[in-house]
Amino acid sequence: MPQFDVTWFLSEAFWMLVCFGLFYGIMAYFIFPIIQDIFTEREHKIKNDLSVAEVINKQAAHLIQEYKSKIYSAEQTKAAIINETYRDIQKYAAHVDAENEQKFRQQIEDTEKKVRRLKDMVMQQSDVVAAQIAQELANKLAVKPTKTRIK
Repeated sequence: MPQFDVTWFLSEAFWMLVCFGLFYGIMAYFIFPIIQDIFTEREHKIKNDLSVAEVINKQAAHLIQEYKSKIYSAEQTKAAIINETYRDIQKYAAHVDAENEQKFRQQIEDTEKKVRRLKDMVMQQSDVVAAQIAQELANKLAVKPTKTRIK
């Protein structure tokens, strides 16, 4: 095997050092700076994105708090409107009840007047009818003198 041949050791060691040096130089001056720039840029981008995300998160938390306060305010307004509407309905119902009560009392009073008039009229007519009946009874019950012979 040629790798173990002593005459080639020096030549192989020389070319190995030359190739390693060239590869190291290319890597150290060209490739590593590019990779390092990429890592640095990536780190800056991540830090920037994290700071932007933190700002957005604070804004979102503020918006959520504002949203919750508006919801609470809307619920309070809704409850106030419902209570006011309930009171208005109660007032209106009381007003309508009072109007209806007054109408019904007036109708009852009018009906009672009609009943009294009809009663008086019936009583007057019953007096006339009673007199007529009494007259007819008296006429029927009255004995008419008949001519009878006395013997």
